[in-house]
Amino acid sequence: MTRFTTAPNTREHQRPHPIALALGALLCAAPALAQQALPDAGRTLRELTPPAEAPKPSRPLDILTPDSGQPVAPGGPQVQLQSVDFSGHTVFDADALRAVLGEVTGQRFDLAGLRGLAARITAHYQRAGYPFARALLPAQALGQGRLQIEVIEGRWGKVRAANEVTDVQAAAQAYLAPLPSGALIEQAPLERALLLLSDLPGVTSHPVVRPGEAGGSGDLEVSVQRERSVGAELALDNHGSRYNGIYRARLQLQIDSPFTFGDQLQLRTMASDEALLLGSLDYSLPLGAQGWRGRIGYAHTSYELGQQFAALRAGGSAKVASLGLSYPLRRTRLANVTLAASYQHKDLRDRQDALATRSAKRSDSVALTLQFDRRDEIGGGGISYGSLSWTPGRLRLDPQARAGDALTARSQGRFDKLGLDLHRIQALSGAFSLYGHLGAQWSEGNLDSSEDFGLGGPAGVRAYPSSEGYGDRGLLAQLELHYALQPNTKLLAFYDAGRVDINARPWDRADRHRSLAGAGLGLRWQLRGVSADLSLAWRTQGGSPRSDTRPGQPMAWFSLVSRF
Repeated sequence: MTRFTTAPNTREHQRPHPIALALGALLCAAPALAQQALPDAGRTLRELTPPAEAPKPSRPLDILTPDSGQPVAPGGPQVQLQSVDFSGHTVFDADALRAVLGEVTGQRFDLAGLRGLAARITAHYQRAGYPFARALLPAQALGQGRLQIEVIEGRWGKVRAANEVTDVQAAAQAYLAPLPSGALIEQAPLERALLLLSDLPGVTSHPVVRPGEAGGSGDLEVSVQRERSVGAELALDNHGSRYNGIYRARLQLQIDSPFTFGDQLQLRTMASDEALLLGSLDYSLPLGAQGWRGRIGYAHTSYELGQQFAALRAGGSAKVASLGLSYPLRRTRLANVTLAASYQHKDLRDRQDALATRSAKRSDSVALTLQFDRRDEIGGGGISYGSLSWTPGRLRLDPQARAGDALTARSQGRFDKLGLDLHRIQALSGAFSLYGHLGAQWSEGNLDSSEDFGLGGPAGVRAYPSSEGYGDRGLLAQLELHYALQPNTKLLAFYDAGRVDINARPWDRADRHRSLAGAGLGLRWQLRGVSADLSLAWRTQGGSPRSDTRPGQPMAWFSLVSRF
């Protein structure tokens, strides 16, 4: 006899077994896992790193040089020179000044010719960086052919910052300390002092150099205003990854001089269509009046993986605290070199709720960076800019992650990496211009995902997604040909190529290298405070993307930014 029984109708019997949930999650995510490693907090953090921007040109200095006097028409009596002597010169000796004139003894000159000799000395001084220097012909008898040229090298008279508020006036005056009364008027220290002052956020300055009361002197007056201004930037783009959210909205607020002279507060928030959230706060201020600047910041990023990884219920967070210090080794209108040091503490956490797994990583690093830019007249003129960096640090893993790491990447412990970022914008004939970029990273050992070099995305090989082609070592090259349809509209054709070593020290037989390349067309438009960037890119090397299962090409990118 067969006996039938009915199981009790309880909640315990209705609940799916955890192992069944895990297996189901793995089966759902299997196609994505086969294509790429699971995105984590470190990779998410790297994808949010903004590309370098071209430095803005500095404002020309308003310098009124002394009047050279009324020109003299050629003609009239002439004198044959036997010797040339100088007075008032301290920067160059007499022999150096005679070399500027060349061989003039035995030659005959009228008054206009003699003044021309003095003008050569004036030009020599001004080319050497003494804008107020001038050479004059004092009253003299030239019967014996002995010419005397008086050099007035130019010295500071009154040097003052002007503002009705005592604190602002005193703070600005400190930047003019390298220009004491009585010192020679030199272009380099003058330019540096005024540019450092104008670089301060929320500070506007209007310098004017005029002839002083004493002969051969120059007075400097700098009108300074401190303005507590607020700027905002709203941006929409599709620069994210598929699993963290392709479409992103970003809002950035910038408050200049909120608390003191020349400080700045920046707040940034970002959200994507797949629960990626970013919030950051940065504060910087001048340290003294020699160009030193300190910075402190904190950023918190949280993410939830979607699409094929949604079944894993995976997510995590990245918390980054930073301290920075920078100093301009050279500051001029045409060339700049800045040394910067930045300490970062990263707290990275990842979880997969469907598998009941969690991991935690912490790292401390110090990035030493040399930043530079130079404007020149090569070809039709251009600008070169970039940076060279060295980042040593230490990575600490939780016990569970450390056990797996010991059998694979062995990234636990000390690490260091070198970074290179070079850019060139070159004017060509007519409305054409050229842009080139070379980026590279090198590391001796295997790195955490938060330190990797990436190839894909709108700032890399544009034919591939943002999360594509990451590795410990890498090289990226980009070339763009621009054509200005109008002053605010550009068409561009581009080619991008790059290669990464996925692991500096491979531990298995998986692919060790990845090479990607692509070409495309783009459009850039800007009007007042609004700018738009559109591009289409086709793959030429590297095959189908591994980080994104969406088929087809071209890869399309857009960004829309409004500044107000």
